[in-house]
Amino acid sequence: MVLGYDEDRPKEENYVDFMEKLTSGLKELNLPNVALMIYGSYVRKDYNLGRSDIDSVWIFNDNIIINKENLLSCSEILAYALAGNNVPFQVTVSDLRTMQDGTFNSYNSSFKDYFESEGKFLIGQNYLSQFTYAEYKHPEQNPLAFNLRKIRNGLLFSNHYLKKDKKTFVEKFNSSLNSTSRASKQIMFMYDDKLRVNRFSAVEAIATEFPEVDVGPLKKIKYLFNNLLELDKMYHDTPGMLELYCDSLTTFEQMVKAYLDRTPNS
Repeated sequence: MVLGYDEDRPKEENYVDFMEKLTSGLKELNLPNVALMIYGSYVRKDYNLGRSDIDSVWIFNDNIIINKENLLSCSEILAYALAGNNVPFQVTVSDLRTMQDGTFNSYNSSFKDYFESEGKFLIGQNYLSQFTYAEYKHPEQNPLAFNLRKIRNGLLFSNHYLKKDKKTFVEKFNSSLNSTSRASKQIMFMYDDKLRVNRFSAVEAIATEFPEVDVGPLKKIKYLFNNLLELDKMYHDTPGMLELYCDSLTTFEQMVKAYLDRTPNS
């Protein structure tokens, strides 16, 4: 969808209605471990009506592995707020430990002054003083941080996509499978400095070095990639896709946590 081409541009009342529904919905949800910060032109009141994004960071006070029930509850609130309000909402979904450690934080130090000068927390605790910004020392850090953010964001928007554009949800589902399966070899490369060519070649190493990681979703993804008719069938099984999406993200997060538990602030 392109604003002004195949979708109407949002008006002032759409921005207002979206923000009111989002904040009131999250307050009613009353999740003590969720914080929402907005920043950028919308906060500064110099945004371009009908074009500008509302920029935000959505933080779960979790130890890398976000509670998926809470994430899907937030997804329902977001879908409700977006219904009838085609406001461009840019968000980074993260967890508190990722923001504290910095290794896989998708924000670098150029955002520090930016956040501190105009970041506005609408929900939850202000965690800005606890942020450690990314310094990418390994070539896999940035891709991992980007893909972790991407599939978390896709799950946050899942209810919106399922109600408005299921094709986009299927695309995000596919992206989660690709990113999680690739992450296994990327994490191991960061850990043991051994380059692996095939995306599934690190599964056994993950199971051996990080026994707390559930590699079941990785094996299921490998099966689906080798049996495309089964993957095609899953595209028509929305609950099945949503379950595997959650499971694959959890495995990604478990790999990140296992790595950070062994090499914090690396």
